[in-house]
Amino acid sequence: MNSMVQPKEQVKSYDASDVSEGYALAYEQVADLSVMIDAIRNNHEKTAEYVKKVYNVPDTVFSDMKRLFAIIEGLVSDNLEFSKSQEDAYQKRYESIS
Repeated sequence: MNSMVQPKEQVKSYDASDVSEGYALAYEQVADLSVMIDAIRNNHEKTAEYVKKVYNVPDTVFSDMKRLFAIIEGLVSDNLEFSKSQEDAYQKRYESIS
């Protein structure tokens, strides 16, 4: 039996700056996602226009996709606003205690 005492694990503590950085990263990731979704939407719109003209497909066929893009845009916008507001709030907390 080993009688050596094992060192206790150090518990990492986080401060407002760490939390602010986490929200900043979340903001950047959602902003990147927004760019990708915009590229997909643009590709979809070009393809839909082509299909409508060449095959005489009615616009209503694409209405669900338009609605989905609008919903995604709203979710992305809400998430960006939330992440930015939280980043700013935690940054102010950190600056006030520094």
